[in-house]
Amino acid sequence: MKRAWKGLFRKGEANVVKIVCLSVGLAIGLVMLAEVIFERSYDNFLPGLKETYRVEERYKQKGTDWREYSQTPGAMGPGLQHYCPAVEVATRFTDMGDMTLVTEEQKELSGKAWFCDSTFFQVFPRKLLMGENPYTGLEKAGSAYISSKLLETVGEQIVGKTLSWKLFPEFHVTVAGVFEAFPENTHLPQMDVLIALPTIGWVSYDGRDNWLGNDRYKTYIRLREGTTPDDLKEGMQRMLEANHVTEELAQSGTDFEISFRPVGEIFTSSDYNRIMNIVFLSFAIIMLLVAVLNYILLVVSSMVSRAKGIATYRCYGAGSGDIYRMILSESLLHGLISLALAVLIIFGLQDFLQEQIGHSLESLFPLSTVWVCLAVTAGVILLCGVMPGYLYTRIPVTYAYRRYTENKRRWKLGLLCLQFALTAFFVCLLAVIGLEYHTLMNFNPGFEYRNTLYTDLSGTKMVERERCVQELKKLPEVKAVTWGYQLMSWTCSGNNVYNPETEEEYMNIADMYYVGPDYHKAFQIPVIEGNVFTPTLTDTLSQQVMVSRQFVERMKTLVGWTGSPIGKPVYISEHRTMATICGVYEDIHLGSQVMESYDERPTVMFYRNKPSSYLYVALNQMSPEAMKEVQQVIDRTISSQQLKVYSLSLEMGNLYNAVLHVRNSVLFAGLCILIIALTGLVAYVRDEVSRRRSEIAIRLIHGASMADVQKIFLLDLLKIALPAVVIGALCAWKVGEQLLQLFAVKIDLTWYLFAGCILIVCLVVWLVAFGMVWKAARANPTENLKTE
Repeated sequence: MKRAWKGLFRKGEANVVKIVCLSVGLAIGLVMLAEVIFERSYDNFLPGLKETYRVEERYKQKGTDWREYSQTPGAMGPGLQHYCPAVEVATRFTDMGDMTLVTEEQKELSGKAWFCDSTFFQVFPRKLLMGENPYTGLEKAGSAYISSKLLETVGEQIVGKTLSWKLFPEFHVTVAGVFEAFPENTHLPQMDVLIALPTIGWVSYDGRDNWLGNDRYKTYIRLREGTTPDDLKEGMQRMLEANHVTEELAQSGTDFEISFRPVGEIFTSSDYNRIMNIVFLSFAIIMLLVAVLNYILLVVSSMVSRAKGIATYRCYGAGSGDIYRMILSESLLHGLISLALAVLIIFGLQDFLQEQIGHSLESLFPLSTVWVCLAVTAGVILLCGVMPGYLYTRIPVTYAYRRYTENKRRWKLGLLCLQFALTAFFVCLLAVIGLEYHTLMNFNPGFEYRNTLYTDLSGTKMVERERCVQELKKLPEVKAVTWGYQLMSWTCSGNNVYNPETEEEYMNIADMYYVGPDYHKAFQIPVIEGNVFTPTLTDTLSQQVMVSRQFVERMKTLVGWTGSPIGKPVYISEHRTMATICGVYEDIHLGSQVMESYDERPTVMFYRNKPSSYLYVALNQMSPEAMKEVQQVIDRTISSQQLKVYSLSLEMGNLYNAVLHVRNSVLFAGLCILIIALTGLVAYVRDEVSRRRSEIAIRLIHGASMADVQKIFLLDLLKIALPAVVIGALCAWKVGEQLLQLFAVKIDLTWYLFAGCILIVCLVVWLVAFGMVWKAARANPTENLKTE
């Protein structure tokens, strides 16, 4: 180690370059490996994980395939615990959304709020930091628990205090306790405020006892040890029959099943998460492999300058074990320095890394993961020492210098070939992901959103809303003002189209509920038949409804509709009154185009003449000035709440943040791999030029042109590089095919896309090699012949 430290900056061995490249490879490779471990550890903190299941529904309507839904009606959880002895405990909770609570001292706590059953902490145990026993605190209406993260923002004893909801000050909850916040590696959503489930009737429909409909509850069960979901079949059947669920579903023509998904498999069962996990594992292996290959290539390239020294050690009695120890000591020193630099790189880039992975570095590197990373680093150091050590031990005491260097050329070409293949793989994959992200961002969902602003009207007074709408319409930058229940970046709740006489259900639709006047104008949704809503008919017994083109096509198939749909009556569950179709609009696509959340159901919308839910402002041209003016009008006309204006275009773009982060990760890793590969290429070309400098001089003296000298090196190099990048591109094509299956809208994997990437990689390789050979060929030939 002492000798290795003294030779750290020895000329001709490129030790600094080795360490820098190895540290970059370790930093990226270990972060990606830690991310894979993190994702595979989801929900491992839960006791009784193997016995814990999420209750899900499977249903099939007329003319459709089986659909799965991860939520249930409110009565399912308690029903399973009552009818099935194998169920030890069941719980349920439902979303309340973002909530800002105000203390008596006017301090604000903001977070995600949920209505939770009294058995919540029995299924998902958390340490109670202060306050009332969680088995009793969630039984009383108006009682709530907050997480330790919210307690940090308050910094005081809060148990027993009353908090009011900022949007609706008349809504109060009493803090019963503080629980330890859930870790980041859980499928559970962010849970900051847990409110007793009986409180739900204060703010919305109380569907806790529903057996059908109002499927808003996330239901979980924990089975008794030694039992399986198969043991629940008999009890489930009795439960469905006793509560007339089977009878009602049979009458409506719907097939229905209850299924159970193990909590430990929820995250990994997602196709998107599973494929991304494999991709990141591959990236980690490739990154570490490239770093190791480049280190070995640089070591092999320095053998020419070190061969005489190694042979001298052999002359003075050094055996193969001594040579191995020398090389391993160097690799150990370089590896430890590289690991220290890698840690500095990770913490230096922590903001960027945390944005890409979506969670903190603290959660990414628990002690168990740190030990794995250290073990991987030890393996990297061992590889970096053993393979070069093997080559150095084969240097004879009386070696033939020229023959020896010729023989080692195959090693260097083989290592370069692997690096070129991996570089081409990343470049091609980056092109696929980048083009797919561009396609998603520019996909036409059937409505115009790029020049639209929105704000949430919750908690504001109706008189303020109406005054605000009138003032906004006066702005010259504003093209239209409207409102709607549905945020356009969301997927819709579902309702069923049914026959009121037979109770037969035809199909499930995406219900956009209520929209305001000028809705189709603001979003430029084409009306292909009929007209938009007639406001004067809103108080009549016949409710107006507008439906999408797909709705009409499905009804033609399912019910046998003929002729124009305008004026036809339809019955939609939850609305419970006859609705008359007044218009048909072109199909629109709400929500994400990621396959797992893709909503292909027909849409419908009803009319509301009073501003509510979300206010939309369509501008002639989006600009900071126009956005500022809209914000000023809202601030001036609405005083009951502080409303903020948001860009709908930005909200739509946020749907694909995960794809953007993958693209950025591939770009960053690809650039690092390209730089590392080019470093190895430079070392190879420099070594070859040094080895053949006399040959170059003799050729130039005898009249060879610069192009002739270039051919000596570049043709041989391209013979290696071209097959390597083709292999890398083919691998990227197969991986790209799998990735594109995750999206409903996808690009075409054309041959010229990969040919272009191959050309770019080959061009970069050629330019780097060309520049180095050009510099060597311009040197004075007599200088290169002095040693001959």
